[in-house]
Amino acid sequence: MDIDSIKVGMICSSHKGSGRVTHIDGTTQTVYLTDLMDNKSIEVAIEEIIDDPQLHTHHDYYY
Repeated sequence: MDIDSIKVGMICSSHKGSGRVTHIDGTTQTVYLTDLMDNKSIEVAIEEIIDDPQLHTHHDYYY
């Protein structure tokens, strides 16, 4: 997945777990996630992000 397509607040999945993006470090190509189940922090290299377009749609947002 391309680092430019990842935004803070997105839900991303990796082999370490799934979580909401809290910080993106472009220098080290690292994405920091907060686990959806227990709020633990997950540090993931950009190569480890599993690209699943169904996770990133905006159809499930409420106004």
